[in-house]
Amino acid sequence: MTKKFSLAGMIDFHHIEYTITPKAAITKYSQIKVYEGEKELTILNITNMGKEDITGSIEIKETLDVSKTYRVFLEGYGEKNVVPTKIFDTAEFKNTYNYNGDDLGAIIKGDKTTFKVWAPTASKVVLNLFESGHNGTAYEQVEMKKGGKGVWSHSANCGHGTYYTYTVTTSVGTQEAVDPYAKAAGLNGNRGMVVDLSLTNPEGWEEDADFSTEIKSYSDAIIWEVHIRDFSNKISLSKYKGKYLSFTERGLINEHGESVGVDYLVKLGITHVQLLPVCDYATVDEANPDSQFNWGYDPKNYNVPDGSYSTDPYNGEVRIREYKRMVQALHAAGIGVVMDVVYNHTYDANSGLNKIVPYYYYRYNASGAKSSASGCGNDTASERYMYGKFMVDSTGYWMKEYHLDGLRFDLMGLHDLHTMQEVETAVHTINPQALIYGEGWTMGATIDGSAMANQSQIKNIIPFESAIGGIAVFNDAIRDGLKGSVFNDTSKGYISGIGSGAFPSVLFGIRGGAGTGASWTVKDAMVVNYMSAHDNNTLWDKLILSNETNSVEDRMAMNRLGATILMISKGIVFFQAGEEMLRTKPDGNGCYDRNSYKSSDEVNNINWNVLSDGTNEYNMLQYYKGLIEMRKSFDIFTDNNTAITGSTIGNTARASVVIDNHMGGKAVIVLNPTEETYEYTADGEYYLVCDGTQAGATNLLDGACTNVTIPAYSAIVLVNVNVIGK
Repeated sequence: MTKKFSLAGMIDFHHIEYTITPKAAITKYSQIKVYEGEKELTILNITNMGKEDITGSIEIKETLDVSKTYRVFLEGYGEKNVVPTKIFDTAEFKNTYNYNGDDLGAIIKGDKTTFKVWAPTASKVVLNLFESGHNGTAYEQVEMKKGGKGVWSHSANCGHGTYYTYTVTTSVGTQEAVDPYAKAAGLNGNRGMVVDLSLTNPEGWEEDADFSTEIKSYSDAIIWEVHIRDFSNKISLSKYKGKYLSFTERGLINEHGESVGVDYLVKLGITHVQLLPVCDYATVDEANPDSQFNWGYDPKNYNVPDGSYSTDPYNGEVRIREYKRMVQALHAAGIGVVMDVVYNHTYDANSGLNKIVPYYYYRYNASGAKSSASGCGNDTASERYMYGKFMVDSTGYWMKEYHLDGLRFDLMGLHDLHTMQEVETAVHTINPQALIYGEGWTMGATIDGSAMANQSQIKNIIPFESAIGGIAVFNDAIRDGLKGSVFNDTSKGYISGIGSGAFPSVLFGIRGGAGTGASWTVKDAMVVNYMSAHDNNTLWDKLILSNETNSVEDRMAMNRLGATILMISKGIVFFQAGEEMLRTKPDGNGCYDRNSYKSSDEVNNINWNVLSDGTNEYNMLQYYKGLIEMRKSFDIFTDNNTAITGSTIGNTARASVVIDNHMGGKAVIVLNPTEETYEYTADGEYYLVCDGTQAGATNLLDGACTNVTIPAYSAIVLVNVNVIGK
């Protein structure tokens, strides 16, 4: 068997841990040597002396220095440079190097710029200055000075528009890296840019800071999730297809004269747009963006907008200004902006973070291998002070500088609860009405489960004093309860024929993540109720796959039934862009693309031309518009203080749900997920605001109803006289 010396890690200031394969016994001190340069250090103890093992600890007499390079020689296995690893978690390291300043990055002061970077394990840091963000060599290179807490700094005679990188020497070697705190960048994010952010503000930007969505609770939010290219690539009249600026265009129509783009969103009635990741990511060439497609879950520079959506990716300030113009335009339309953020992993493990402080920002398992609970091979370590601080600094920066109205956290369950509490406080200090939510899946990781910000633990987040909510989690119980498991294309749910067995999961969502129906609960309806998102099959494709033998009319009814249930539920209402117009993703080979993260524009882009009076897509859109109008018109559906009861009717899958606001107001929702019509008799004076084919803010009948016929796969919504007339 080949002998491998895989790691020599500095675990504190006097101990080095080594990892080898196959396991071996160390029987004498001469088998191990530790050097600093040519100087041999004194070994006091070896923990596995005389025992076969794959790991061992070497105690050194001298005090180790994290910025120096040491070598371990192991007889039969060769040499390995020592890299700081577990030492990062010692009290001595934290006390010596944790930095709480707010001045990292490139900060313009008059005619100079001060550069600061945290690199405690570096023996040398060189600042490289460039005139261009994409070509040429550095016009100046200068060694930076190391100060307290491991922060290196230099003040240079340069300003806005100067591009820069750092060349950092550590025990791993010498590597060039982009500043993690860079707020602007050149082409493909390979160089940071010094930026005077005031020069990136569009006209009227200061007034935009006063924008408010005016929602009173998370349950008032109705979110439409979209990818920037998907939004506009197929709008023939758009001058900015696939760009930030497509959101600034008004008056756009499709080939049938129907409103598209932002005008469409205004008519639809949503409160927020959630953008798939738009921070600088690695897998699309900004110089030739149409040659590739990607959702963007591969972050490169966290504080920089991606240049592929800019009209000029070569100029670092343009993408910032155009991003701001996009936010400004959506705000002018009365729509809030939520940004999808991906702090749980980077594009690859050798990111700028890792080049500057190797091994600090990532998690490793007991054998020294990188943790991959994210599935990306490089889980970040939010529990470490400087990465947790980076997340708080970064989210606060985006919220304040770009006037955002919320953040969606990818794989949030991998982050630690303490850091997410600090994020919540920072975000809601800036904007108390901001929405914060994420994927709270419980996943394998190298931190204790009780410390994770997952579905089970998120109720421990304490909202900032003036915030309208804390942190919400996506509710997969109602998602899979309604339509069937996302991991099984043909599985069915409550709306598609599974029967009463799925009703507890559905009721759990209607109650805002409370009661039975899932293995977890939340407080104050901190859930995101949904049926479809960017990943997995679209809702329409899922219904086709799970109910192939049903008619199109049946599947349309199932879709409407699911949407009705979401719109009467506590918590955030969320849906994938185009769900309301039967969005589909055929892959061209007779199948449906369930993971189109790097598929073509043809698969991913929204086809706006399906909207024409009388088409199924148009009719579904009208139903969603009516449901949104209904939800917005009656507080009883968004009041977190209501009492909700629900039960199946007889020995069937049919069910009734009663919402009581304790002040005489009551709503009754009757669900009929069967293939037969159902006659329902009301127990008092109610008005019909949804009959399974249409919905809205007014009574659909001439007066109060007594008997209501509920079509197959449909729902009715009744409100009493004390609810009507909000």
